[in-house]
Amino acid sequence: MVIEVFEDAEPGEPQVVLERPYHLSYPFVFDWEGALYMIPETAENGTIEVYRCEAFPFRWRLHQVLLENIRAYDTTLWREDDRWWMFVNVAEPEADSTDELHLYWSTTPLGTWTPHRGNPVISDVRCARPAGPLFSRNGKLYRPSQVCSLAYGHSVLINRVDVLRDDDYQETTVYRIMPGWREDILRTHTVGGSKRLRVIDYLLSRKQR
Repeated sequence: MVIEVFEDAEPGEPQVVLERPYHLSYPFVFDWEGALYMIPETAENGTIEVYRCEAFPFRWRLHQVLLENIRAYDTTLWREDDRWWMFVNVAEPEADSTDELHLYWSTTPLGTWTPHRGNPVISDVRCARPAGPLFSRNGKLYRPSQVCSLAYGHSVLINRVDVLRDDDYQETTVYRIMPGWREDILRTHTVGGSKRLRVIDYLLSRKQR
């Protein structure tokens, strides 16, 4: 769905822009060679799919299936120089979707994608699953991740990426966004935004509301 945010920060009405016969979530949007693309989570279908925008923001068409036969969650891309990186949680059969972060790399966002030699690069329910787009600040790269040890999407970590190579990956947690910043918020799930806007996805207590 899409929600327009107006100059006074008031939101418009949600409108459906993409429907499939399986679950969709975590729509990661990026631009490439003058076109806009979106990668929604399609783990229920066993795929990682990329959609091309035909009329922003309401019309999207399936452009390509990047990976098949994979239970992949919260695909998040990052471009660095001439290389694209794919951060994604992958659940093996009978495994949980929050445990293991995998990396892939390619020369374009449309593949072919090569698995990282160290996959899974993180195997830890406390910090593996992506929680929004990566971002750079003061020459450093940061990756938001979900804390799922207490509950799914309980809080968000901001992790500084210290090493990002095809044979190594290392990160250090530098900040945590807890749900207690407002008393009716139970969990803080993902963060994102742009230069003008910051967006936080959280779980609200209807009883307290």
